[in-house]
Amino acid sequence: MQQSAPAPPLLSIEDLRVVFGPPGREQVAIDGVSLSLARGEVLGVVGESGCGKSLTALSVLKLIPDPPGRIAGGRILLDGKDLTRAGEREMNRIRGKEISMIFQEPMTALNPVFRVGEQIGETLRVHDRLGRTEARARALQLLERVGISNPLQRLDQYPHELSGGMRQRIMIAIALACRPKILIADEPTTALDVTIQAQILQLLRDLQREMGMAVMLITHDLGVVAQVVDRVAVMYAGRIVEEGSVADVFERPSHPYTRLLLQSIPSLEHQQDRLQTIPGMVPSLSRLPPGCRFHPRCPDARPACREQAPASFEIRPGHVAACIALNDYRHG
Repeated sequence: MQQSAPAPPLLSIEDLRVVFGPPGREQVAIDGVSLSLARGEVLGVVGESGCGKSLTALSVLKLIPDPPGRIAGGRILLDGKDLTRAGEREMNRIRGKEISMIFQEPMTALNPVFRVGEQIGETLRVHDRLGRTEARARALQLLERVGISNPLQRLDQYPHELSGGMRQRIMIAIALACRPKILIADEPTTALDVTIQAQILQLLRDLQREMGMAVMLITHDLGVVAQVVDRVAVMYAGRIVEEGSVADVFERPSHPYTRLLLQSIPSLEHQQDRLQTIPGMVPSLSRLPPGCRFHPRCPDARPACREQAPASFEIRPGHVAACIALNDYRHG
């Protein structure tokens, strides 16, 4: 019996390149990133601050301020349509309707001068053409669904009157109001205490399953990734250095950066006198090292790492990494 071809990804980022600065003096922030997101899949994008995770997400929605930034190369395909060629009117139709985003800090993402109900209702009025009364009724239903206490009262409150956890739930309600195909969640549990973090993550996972949407979860917290994602991509200095299933990446990390990230997670099982750290810092765009961008911090670095950028290769089906040392071992 002939097998059917696998379904094409819902979202495909191909060789994305994002630069900042005037022509001729550009600084490369995203350098050849390729990612895919299948229907119903949860993809985690992880790495330290400054690695390019949020910038990749903003590129999908064409929210990079231009100037000073711009997409200089590559394609971003949504159901086969290249969003890099879409105009602003078309992107306004897509944002919130087909692709929604939960931004990193709800206190700054929510408008402080509008009531909660008005902010949820605006999305419904613009994309679903609802009247004010119907939009308010739907907003109330959404607040109930995301677990807001006293939802009728919250509709008429301002963001500053609510706790951080409530504001994050409201951001989720706004993002999911029009049942998008894709949800991008950028550090959705930042600045929340551990108990609220767990509640928000469980809520996102429940809603993802209920709606069947695809999710791109951006975080620096590998503990979060282990709980909720199906596949993980590790970013460093604007490049993907490892990608695979959660089981492969967590149980058999192949890139030195991934291994060091995992070693830096505090363990309750093994007593540690000191937490593990990764020496050095993510390089700035103006001082990117030649060759492998991780080599100044890498314990496995060799002379070739300083001279050439490593190509990605498949370690096992669906698990890839970009490391010269690994490639040498593979052919040794």
